[in-house]
Amino acid sequence: MASNLDVFEISGPVHLSSIDWSCPHDQRVVAASLVQATCIQEKDRENKRAGSEALAPAWWQPFHFECIEILIDNHDSSIFGCIYKFKQPFPAHPSSPRFVVTFRGTLPDRRHGFQDGFLDLCVIFGGINKTARFETALDAVQKLMTDYNTQDIWLAGHSLGASIATVTGKYIAKTNIHLKTFLFNPPFASIPLDWFSNLDNKLKERLRICKTILKGGVSLFMQNQRKKSLDEFSKLAAWTPYLYVNPGDPISASYITYFKERKEKEGKIIGYVEQVATRTSLRESCSGVLSRGSEMSHLLPSASLVVNLKKLKSWYESHGIHQWWQQDICLEFSDHHYQHETKLMHFIPHFKS
Repeated sequence: MASNLDVFEISGPVHLSSIDWSCPHDQRVVAASLVQATCIQEKDRENKRAGSEALAPAWWQPFHFECIEILIDNHDSSIFGCIYKFKQPFPAHPSSPRFVVTFRGTLPDRRHGFQDGFLDLCVIFGGINKTARFETALDAVQKLMTDYNTQDIWLAGHSLGASIATVTGKYIAKTNIHLKTFLFNPPFASIPLDWFSNLDNKLKERLRICKTILKGGVSLFMQNQRKKSLDEFSKLAAWTPYLYVNPGDPISASYITYFKERKEKEGKIIGYVEQVATRTSLRESCSGVLSRGSEMSHLLPSASLVVNLKKLKSWYESHGIHQWWQQDICLEFSDHHYQHETKLMHFIPHFKS
């Protein structure tokens, strides 16, 4: 039997009878619904629900989309992504997308646990860009852009899917093409000090500063990796994805601290080192030397951070996709943009290799 959470008429945004494409709230609801549709497509496939029994179409049809392609993981044959085409009225609204490419999150069951769990580990250790699932996603988006000669494409993903959407958006942004991107509860691939409740605030701050100096120092010392990080961050600075997190979600909540601390340290010497530290990670710096080319998906130069302040019953609900189309949602908005490193050179000398 299907879960009520998968049934659009029970758990979906049925209140959105018409879409104002210029409204960020409506855009968020549509993007989240299409991500949910992708997840349910895999559940339909697994449970052999087809035709009138399929639940997924109800999540895209009310918004005038059609699914034109599904993306398959070649390891477990599961549907992990979808390409939706908007059935545009004439004339089309200037803010509506032509296509939306979505990626589902981890499905915590026996059928998907091994492959999805492996990819979750790849996110944590910075290797998601070396997986076949990411390569399939990137190829699909690039082919879509070429075949239709368009950049009018939205990317959207939840949890693991948000990490894939992030790295896909990053790769494309490095070519100076900035696709509108919606990231719902993306994993922050670093253990935050806030998880250790037994540590007092002063000790946490000292440990954070030591961590910053170590990361920044390693990156500065490794001149080639440092220059690579600066160049890539500068290219990515104009790309501003929408980042949706909940403070009660231990998987993504650290983004709130990540951007808050970076903003607080601007204009201070430790802040300049922090600019270097928040561009890279120890794993990424060291892997650069070893030519592994890892990609830490949580390192974002810029973002429109949207925080849901509504307290939910459990961390599972706080991490879930359903919260992002609820009518009683309580949102806080903040924009964060990368400040190009300039004065840092007056304080930190170049190291010759």
